[in-house]
Amino acid sequence: MKGLYYALDGGGTRCRLAIWNEEKQVVYKDEGASSNPYAVGFEGAKRNVLALLDTAKAQSNLTDTPIMGFCFGSAGLARRQEQLKWKTVFDGYFKTDFPRILASDAEILLTGSHMATSGLGLIAGTGSICIGRNEEGKMVRSGGLGSALGDEGSAWWIAMQAVKRTLRSKEQRDIETSMDKAIRSFFHLEDWRDCVPFFNDKNLTKAVVADFAPYVTSYAKRGDLLAKAILGAAADELVKLVLSVQARMEQPFSNRLTLAGGVLEHDSTIRSLFLKKLPSEIVVCPKKGTALEGALLLAYASQKN
Repeated sequence: MKGLYYALDGGGTRCRLAIWNEEKQVVYKDEGASSNPYAVGFEGAKRNVLALLDTAKAQSNLTDTPIMGFCFGSAGLARRQEQLKWKTVFDGYFKTDFPRILASDAEILLTGSHMATSGLGLIAGTGSICIGRNEEGKMVRSGGLGSALGDEGSAWWIAMQAVKRTLRSKEQRDIETSMDKAIRSFFHLEDWRDCVPFFNDKNLTKAVVADFAPYVTSYAKRGDLLAKAILGAAADELVKLVLSVQARMEQPFSNRLTLAGGVLEHDSTIRSLFLKKLPSEIVVCPKKGTALEGALLLAYASQKN
């Protein structure tokens, strides 16, 4: 049956919209402002999403074709409370009934990276999470708990481990390191006692801390024993995230894993350590598509189920 499949990839900076026809051909693309409630508030996110949909609805080549499937992917949509908010928005906006998928940003990235609805995906950037989906569509996740409860192996975690363990080292409670001057210089700290108010400041963002992670890698390459230990621990934690998902996934599912996020895509040292520690039965494969393409595929698959 002739129809359209709408997909939204909602990011903290911008929201992307794409529409497929029944032959999986892109017939429309657009992007607008952020649709992440944590960045612009829920009302702002709602306004930005509906503006994108209004613009698409006004296109003459789309007006007479029914919508067959819809997917909106964004941060926080793994939680039921967030899903209910957006469900109310879309139920009120669309006048016809068709499948509407609300997915987390990690879920659409997983689908897009495999261009399939089954597989494993590990993301390690500022934060960290591993997710998997089996052939029946059941999802399992590990991590993704934020800095207060997790984010092991992420850039934020690596940087914070460097700060914490360097402080311990200065008190002769950890491995010797030469990272102390770099840490004070990077974070503009005159004295180590300034660490207490600086790192306990509620306004300090994860991104600011995470930016120090590449320096830990550079010290590890120079042979700094503490930096090397931190990177090794980061790789261990990332492997544990993958094994946790794999162990809890119900068969059948694909043992193919894609990697995303700055730590795994841009830090060859950590990526190499991770791959050495990963069991051989898990096959790491290159990403085939984007998060937006993943949302399109979920929208398309929703009508088939």
